[in-house]
Amino acid sequence: MIDLPETTNVYKRMPKELFYKYLNDDCISKKTFIDEIRSIVWVNTLSAETTTTPKGKYVTEIAIVEIVLNRQAISSNILEIVNREIDQYTVFIVRYEEWGQLWCCDHQSINPQTGLFNCQNYYQTNWMSVEDLTLKIDGGNLDQVYENFFMQIVGKPFPARINRNQKQIDERIEKVELLGKTEQLEKLEATIKKLEIQMGKERQFGKQVKLATDIKNLQDEIKKIKRSMSTHVEIHQPEIVAAQEEAPATVRSFFPNVYVKMQDVTGNRFDYSLL
Repeated sequence: MIDLPETTNVYKRMPKELFYKYLNDDCISKKTFIDEIRSIVWVNTLSAETTTTPKGKYVTEIAIVEIVLNRQAISSNILEIVNREIDQYTVFIVRYEEWGQLWCCDHQSINPQTGLFNCQNYYQTNWMSVEDLTLKIDGGNLDQVYENFFMQIVGKPFPARINRNQKQIDERIEKVELLGKTEQLEKLEATIKKLEIQMGKERQFGKQVKLATDIKNLQDEIKKIKRSMSTHVEIHQPEIVAAQEEAPATVRSFFPNVYVKMQDVTGNRFDYSLL
């Protein structure tokens, strides 16, 4: 049974009408919400003020919300709607008669476009007796407490958090680098065109060879830059070319001193010796 400190108790009933504003006047969604949900109660709030645990870098409060169902099923969309109103990390106790589940999500954030609190992925326990549902507060701050709740519910460690600011910085650096490489490619390609024109006008064989070598080196440099710009590894399979029958005259031109056994297009074999 879930037994949290009395200092965290809230027991605030949340009327279903409170969540209709998130349904966008969708009559079907509203009917589903009404039909599936019997009651929603905000049971506990874990914070630095209600516990001896300081707030974390990401989690400042954890809500424990009980949802009682009219049937033994619930959509994560409903949890998302409830979470928008609560606007913080939440553990859901979902109940149907004597059966219950615990639900939680991994990373929560503010959607910059809507300004709404949202969750990436929801996870839940199997259905079990409500009496067997347990949550243990464990951790040096609320980040760790929520991560341990996740571990208790999901059975695996909390996913690594992404430093979004660092990710944005890395993306900007990558864009600048790609822009620089694009400009470098344009300069190399322009240089190759000039050398090709120069080689076409050149009459001395030695200088033609030098220009051809320079062009080849620039082309190799372009290939290296393009490989570094690629965001995926391309696996090139060797091209399979069907074997072709060679006429005796062709074989003779390449191998004048061998004994050859061949087969013509009709399947007849013939031998000839060129010694």
